[in-house]
Amino acid sequence: MSISLRKHAAMFLAATFTVGSMATFGAAALDQPTAVLSSTLNHSVGTVLTSAEISNAQQAMAKAKASALKAQEEAAKKAKAEAAKKAAEETAKKEAEIKAAATKTAYNQLVASAATARPVAYSTTYLASDAIKANATALGNYKLTFYDPCVECNGNNLALTATGTTLTEGRTIAVDPSVIPLGSRVFIEGYGVFIAEDTGGAIKGNKIDIAVSTHERANELGVQYANVYLLK
Repeated sequence: MSISLRKHAAMFLAATFTVGSMATFGAAALDQPTAVLSSTLNHSVGTVLTSAEISNAQQAMAKAKASALKAQEEAAKKAKAEAAKKAAEETAKKEAEIKAAATKTAYNQLVASAATARPVAYSTTYLASDAIKANATALGNYKLTFYDPCVECNGNNLALTATGTTLTEGRTIAVDPSVIPLGSRVFIEGYGVFIAEDTGGAIKGNKIDIAVSTHERANELGVQYANVYLLK
């Protein structure tokens, strides 16, 4: 075999030996001593290799080992990133479930709370919460007017509603029953929770009449607009 041909054969076998060793033994195969490499290559080509040829083969193996290690590191890095992403998604999912449960609980508590007598006045305390927005039925923006038990506002001075309850400030509102069923609990943003207990000839569509205690207060509050939510 000529020297040139022998060198090419040695390099070819070195590369073949490298790939085969990596596939069979993994990274450990790349740590074989020079004597083993020399013996294997010499046996394959049937002659003695020069130190330069052995050095070239070693360099090829070192390069292959470095490539293998780099691939392993990249694979490990990718697996770590995917695990972190999955963990973050699981955490976000659990947090969303906890928030949804808390929101639902807050909504149920609001629905179950008593609509008691209180002064009617706008307050940022009564802005629609996430619980209301997520669970109640948004009816849109309504025109709000105010009335009291007097004959001028109520047609009589008995202070009775269409459902037979006593007209009470902070609880009673008059609605269009074709839009908001009587007995419904209604949240008026800025004013709080009321019960649809009354009706009125002028109360049609997206209009609500809110009961107050005196005619002076009704005139003072005038006309307002607010978002309305049907709770139950």
